Amino acid sequence: DGVIGILGLAPYFFETQAYLYGGENNFWGASFELERDLLLTQKLITQPYIEADVIFSDDSNYAKKTGLSSATAGFETRYEISKKIMPYIDIAYEYSKGNDETSWQIESNSEKGWLYGAGVRFRF
Repeated sequence: DGVIGILGLAPYFFETQAYLYGGENNFWGASFELERDLLLTQKLITQPYIEADVIFSDDSNYAKKTGLSSATAGFETRYEISKKIMPYIDIAYEYSKGNDETSWQIESNSEKGWLYGAGVRFRF
């Protein structure tokens, strides 16, 4: 199994992550993440993001369907009480493609829907 990727800051301050995966059972896939901090005030920050996973091939017993495997688009809004304590809320829309039929599993359908979350981020 192996992974190769890039991580960095794209033009206009977009934080970017892109990875290419390869492994046993002829698995080939890629994942992409893109996010950007937008300051509403000095302490109130919203962060829109997009995440996507693509499967090129998968011959394992628990194979995912090829193509766009999952995609999530949303935004997280946080308030920085200090640089170490940041409560946040997160709202996103997610699409997930189902599994392929193999001798170990039955085929499943795609799922999509809204995701909501809230929490507190602690930075040490």
